[in-house]
Amino acid sequence: MRGFYNNEKPEIEFDLAGSNSERKRLTHLINSIAKNSPTGRKILETASKEGYTLCFENLGLTHGICSSAKKRIALNPRINDAELIATLTHESRHAAQAVRLPHEFLKYDVATELRLHRAKEADAQAAAMQTVLEIRAATGNGKPVEELRKTDPKLFTGLSHSDDRKASLETVMADSDKNMAAAFCGWFESDVTIRLYEHSYLGQHLNFVNENSDRYKNGFFEKWTMDRHLTSAEIVKNICTGEKDAPYITDLNIMNRPKMSRISDATKQAADKFFSDRERLTGKAADKSYVGTGKTSLQQTLTHMNKPSLQQALLNMNSADNTAARTADDRMLAQRLGDNRSR
Repeated sequence: MRGFYNNEKPEIEFDLAGSNSERKRLTHLINSIAKNSPTGRKILETASKEGYTLCFENLGLTHGICSSAKKRIALNPRINDAELIATLTHESRHAAQAVRLPHEFLKYDVATELRLHRAKEADAQAAAMQTVLEIRAATGNGKPVEELRKTDPKLFTGLSHSDDRKASLETVMADSDKNMAAAFCGWFESDVTIRLYEHSYLGQHLNFVNENSDRYKNGFFEKWTMDRHLTSAEIVKNICTGEKDAPYITDLNIMNRPKMSRISDATKQAADKFFSDRERLTGKAADKSYVGTGKTSLQQTLTHMNKPSLQQALLNMNSADNTAARTADDRMLAQRLGDNRSR
């Protein structure tokens, strides 16, 4: 634990797990948000209402995780409080997203998977950014803003009050939709971050199936149907909600833009093989939703990324669902299907 924390009553009633000192620190983070940011308070209230447990967990380089299946938000205790304020908001925003659009792992076609997960991450970071701006306006404490700027500087491009320490809370709140829209678009300016997430929520799972023998693939094809579709408008209306529960993104077709819908060569190749094998083994037509979408010039594999860029992108990642848990679920399914190899 970092520092000394008073015995406070949480402004928002979460199920807090852990030691007494851990619960004190979690309460401090909750109250730092709830007392000073109307946007952050509303987001935390949604997560609390949905019954999420809040705890600390050793997460390596990851700041935090949110599991909608387990109704659990975990924060990395090694990260300082100024950073964790943004992280707690980010992860709680994922809980709010799951209320409007429940997470159904690999049930959507590739085009939807790409757009949906990117929109979720960009929106969660936009919500975190608006929250720390409000905290600075309400208290004069600019450290959460600066910590978020260090890890994700492109969020702050084009913001009205990015460097205005004298902006009032009322002014920052009045520009909430505009701020969040700018931060949302700014998230898409980091190619490395986009590639890491794409690999995490889509590429690695397609490759996992592709590495299995034909004998076991049908189990995955049955579980991961990848045949539903959401339009850009449906994604924006359900994910990018502002202060009045209306979309803060005015262009409902924004997720069709090449920057938002592009696919990397590595993921495209994995998807091509996945759907070719599925059609061969089941007769189900291959997914063509990603054909013709703009491809990125990103590196084929994570190992080819330069170390500083990779490390920073990993630090920025606040996974919507625990990737390690997903991989464990994949392994358990494979074992039930008869494949006992370690992964």
